[in-house]
Amino acid sequence: MKNVGILGLGNIANRVAKGILCSEKACLYGVASREEKKAENFAKRYGAKTYYGSYEEMLRDENVDLVYLCTPNTFHYEQIKCCLSFGKHVISEKPMVRNEKEVRELFALARKHGCFLMEAHKTMFTPLNKKIKEMIEAGVIGKLHTIRAQYCSLGLEDLREDHWVLEEDMGGCTYDIGVYPICACHFYADAKIKELQTEVIKNPGYRCDFGMEADIFYENGIYASARSTWYYQSKEKGKALLVGEKGYVEIPAYWKGNKAYLCQEGKRRIIEVQMESDFEGEITHAIECIEQGLLESPVLGEEMSVEIVRVVEEVQKNR
Repeated sequence: MKNVGILGLGNIANRVAKGILCSEKACLYGVASREEKKAENFAKRYGAKTYYGSYEEMLRDENVDLVYLCTPNTFHYEQIKCCLSFGKHVISEKPMVRNEKEVRELFALARKHGCFLMEAHKTMFTPLNKKIKEMIEAGVIGKLHTIRAQYCSLGLEDLREDHWVLEEDMGGCTYDIGVYPICACHFYADAKIKELQTEVIKNPGYRCDFGMEADIFYENGIYASARSTWYYQSKEKGKALLVGEKGYVEIPAYWKGNKAYLCQEGKRRIIEVQMESDFEGEITHAIECIEQGLLESPVLGEEMSVEIVRVVEEVQKNR
């Protein structure tokens, strides 16, 4: 079991804390905020062993093995470097950084310090997606040839004008939610990008993007369509379709759901799994990697993070 500390206590930290509590491999040891009272209240709510009124105070605690970074995107790069300098293993909320150069630099730094580093894309580690991928690899729908994934959400009504998601640098829909369908496509395609075509959805009143469309052609012949927008919200926010030569799989909520549908020869049957927390899988996986002495995940390591940010970078060029 590893002692996990949460750095940054925004809204997402609540779901991360529940994921840590659900993992048999993790102990929610400490939580850190720049506001000590906020950290104290959070620690009491989730039963953390201790709390800190500054980030550095937590990093100096030798009892903390692994830091889960829950701060706004623009801070990730410097904060990951700081965590690694203190010898802490790191899981960073998505998107980890803004470009391939920064991804390469941070993984090289992690290796230098002998630390594990992983970008947090829970989609790749939920029980449902793991089960579906196993079924596809077993040939249940024949050879996979097409992936369609989207994530569409209306979430701007109650935001302040200075909220980080509206910032020009690492703000916008693609950095916020567009990484979900990109991640899902990469996970199921399980190959590097051969060709990439992207378009950006804009709003004249903002300098950040309001959505993206990406057509991804992989080296193994699979085609994927990834879409995201802030202009409307679909019922389950994020849905995916996996099409093979002998059938297809519908996933109504690939990013956090526990149900999907397998369609073959005119018949439709449900695929269902048990899940307490959509964050538990990635946390458990990271700790298992650390226990094995790995410095990156074989599922979501440096090369996968590069392939994800490659699409994001291409979208930003068109902004």
